[in-house]
Amino acid sequence: MRLRAIWIITVNKNVSLPLFSRHFSIVEACSKSVCGDAYIGIPSDESFVKALRTEVALIDAGTFVESRDSANKPILYPTFEIVLKENKSLWPVVVLENQGLLYCALPLIQQEVVTQKDKADITLADLPGVSLAVEALNGLVQCAPLTSSMTSLNTALTMQVHQFVNTCMSFGRVTCSNPFLVSQLINPSGKGKAKQPLWNPVPHKAKSQVIIHIKEEVRCMQFNHNEVRDAMDVYGSVTCKSEVEGTAPEICITLIQPGGNDQNINGGGLTVSSAVSSIEYTATTSRLRFRPCNNQPLCHYTLPHLTKPPIYGEFKLRLNKSLVTVYLQLQLQAGIRNHFQQLEAHIPFYGLQVSIVKPSSSVGSVSVQSGSTLVWNVGSKFPTKLLNATLSTVCKLRRKIDSSAEQEVGGKDMNGWEQFTSSCALVLFKMADYTYSGTRVDPQSIMVSSAPKVRCTVTTECVSSQYKIWNSEAEVPSVTDMPVQDLQKLLIE
Repeated sequence: MRLRAIWIITVNKNVSLPLFSRHFSIVEACSKSVCGDAYIGIPSDESFVKALRTEVALIDAGTFVESRDSANKPILYPTFEIVLKENKSLWPVVVLENQGLLYCALPLIQQEVVTQKDKADITLADLPGVSLAVEALNGLVQCAPLTSSMTSLNTALTMQVHQFVNTCMSFGRVTCSNPFLVSQLINPSGKGKAKQPLWNPVPHKAKSQVIIHIKEEVRCMQFNHNEVRDAMDVYGSVTCKSEVEGTAPEICITLIQPGGNDQNINGGGLTVSSAVSSIEYTATTSRLRFRPCNNQPLCHYTLPHLTKPPIYGEFKLRLNKSLVTVYLQLQLQAGIRNHFQQLEAHIPFYGLQVSIVKPSSSVGSVSVQSGSTLVWNVGSKFPTKLLNATLSTVCKLRRKIDSSAEQEVGGKDMNGWEQFTSSCALVLFKMADYTYSGTRVDPQSIMVSSAPKVRCTVTTECVSSQYKIWNSEAEVPSVTDMPVQDLQKLLIE
């Protein structure tokens, strides 16, 4: 996987050129040969900056741009399709934002994907070059302290960026994206013979080790309505960091997923990265064989058979003039480990100023953050006997007129404030050394071809992701799946 070009662009509209850019001519020649007549050349820096700012709505934000604002345009963030002159477009351009700067990269991808007009069926899994570009840009972000206030780079910063690009992505091929390793390559230190793995170009003095990390996320929507079903997704990723000796070692791990391998055998549920050379499925396990990689995800998995949320919730919100009554109950499902690193519930009131009148909670503490978000910190665990916690509080709302004045919500000002009854409670939790699905890797199953004695460590965590409980006493914010013909008829009428 290689990159055709990279850019660093400021959001300052007065700067027409990128702070830094690099085109890799060897990869560009390869792209021209592979794509043939479908080849789209890289435009000038000034043209690219203008087209990119238009695509990300830094220019013409209040104007409808069909290539950017069309409703049927597929979204594959962080990739963008940059529209050029003569109805040509550059795709996929990977864009990351940091400190008011846009870090961009154009990976080299297959011809059939580039020429495919309908991109609705394309997923990021079909574009392995995108993950490589994201890794390279993350390293570029860390290699030099750049900010949005800069209109150009001084000599020292330019040298730092050039050294990083020349070392970690020479000729467009990304070999290393860790700025610490790059600095050791440029300024080597240490004497004598040392262990030096192939993928880690600097010596290390520690013992050989393999670290596997499983991060599982639970996304949930609870409505407590008979008309609308609750929705839940459980998905995760497996990351490996390796420090073992040998010129070309091979690592083999066994991923255990209780009840989740039927879909993997049928080709779904488990998406592996390009670093995995082979995979073998059994009833409950997936055996992955791969070359060591620098802290990259080995695979991503989804488990649609899990439909019961780990935490049930009931949320009620009533608005009476300037007072709002909030009731929230959380119930931990039986069998879930009752130990959390983080367990909070956030209830936002966007654009309002919130003050607590009567705080009351069975456990934990209640506070207001950023002036408009009611935060309930439950603590590290639920009460042992009942495994539930309850919040019942009354808050006072004020409307912000400007930075120096506030106005109480009440009387005629209540018009239009019904939107806040259709709000939700966002539950945030994090559990270490635990996965909701039971996905795990047995440390005893980890094998390294070139090192008989390796220290193996497996860590897991389970976190919430958009875990929302909607107000059960308000209308449910849902979208009806209406047939296209009925929708067209409705629009005509």
